[in-house]
Amino acid sequence: MKRYSIFKTKMGWVGIAGTDGRISDLELPKPSHDEAESALKEGIEGTLVESEHDFSGAAEQIAAYFAGERVEFDCEVDISHAGAFDQRVWAAAKAIGYGERETYGGLAARIGCPGGARAVGQALGRNRIPLVIPCHRILRSDGALGGFGCGLGWKKRLLGIESK
Repeated sequence: MKRYSIFKTKMGWVGIAGTDGRISDLELPKPSHDEAESALKEGIEGTLVESEHDFSGAAEQIAAYFAGERVEFDCEVDISHAGAFDQRVWAAAKAIGYGERETYGGLAARIGCPGGARAVGQALGRNRIPLVIPCHRILRSDGALGGFGCGLGWKKRLLGIESK
């Protein structure tokens, strides 16, 4: 059974969900508790039970990040639902540190898939744990933003937080 928590940060209400304290879903800040809860539940099948305590460490890290603190997320993630390629892409993206950038092609080469920039971009688009698996740090080879599942406005904001 998945559990979830909704909590307030300086940028709004965030929702996280997962099993056994490992995060499988994260909803970036919304204006209200209800909007965050609704958006989080929208992408999850099955029963969810609210539980603040299962994710207290992760919630603290996420809140600190949105307060402008430099955070290297060490919370556990659950990506067992994903295929092997997506897991490799996400693991490589998770290794990109705060304030660092990588290109889609560079990430593809790093996981042994040269020429696989498009496939890497598609895998990142399936990432349900933005921020913790920092797909916002991946850019096009020409320096342009590329895509982002949460919208380019969020990608710009997250990169802006990390450039201060």
